[in-house]
Amino acid sequence: MNTLFAKLSVRVRALKSGAAAFWRGLGWDFPQVRKIRAELIDYPEGKERNRRLIIFFAALFIIDYLAYSYHTDKNIFDIFPSIPSLDSHVSVSVYLPSLDGESIVDEKRMIPRYNSDEKTAKLLFETVVQGRLRANTTAAVPAELFVRKVWIRREGKGTQGLCVFDIEPVRLEPGATVIKNSEALFMRALEKTITENIPTVGGVMILEKGALNASLWEI
Repeated sequence: MNTLFAKLSVRVRALKSGAAAFWRGLGWDFPQVRKIRAELIDYPEGKERNRRLIIFFAALFIIDYLAYSYHTDKNIFDIFPSIPSLDSHVSVSVYLPSLDGESIVDEKRMIPRYNSDEKTAKLLFETVVQGRLRANTTAAVPAELFVRKVWIRREGKGTQGLCVFDIEPVRLEPGATVIKNSEALFMRALEKTITENIPTVGGVMILEKGALNASLWEI
């Protein structure tokens, strides 16, 4: 047993001697090592000790990362993937009433990408009212329609909502000729435009200053 303890003592002394030689090789003597230990670990204030330890390890990791970037020829700012560019516009299909009072035509348009379905619905409404780009189809919607408010009413989660447009009182354009069935065709084109471009919407309703009227411009 005494022989075993003697061997262990020799090993411990050898380890201490090796550690001392290592620190001396770095130019640090034991008082310096003890001072660093006292500053980082044995500091009497717990919060201050934790703060210093966090700073120490953070600096160590940063130095390690800089060394890795240097040896691998990587930019130090390539730690995160590049952010994909977000297009500010989106292509949509709009459906517009024709002058024959029977058919609707579709056109591709580029509209701003909104983070609100209500804003998108309002813009689509105005687009349908304005009509085609390369043809004068203002007679298909012979009235001035100004949207006051838009909201999407949903009965519950996972169900398609009803897009409600509240507009100002309708006024016919001076000298306008009302095409037969133009109002029903406008409603059909509007509903198709809204429901195809806003999947959460399943129907459309138009109120005139909060009231549901039988017609907008056709008597």
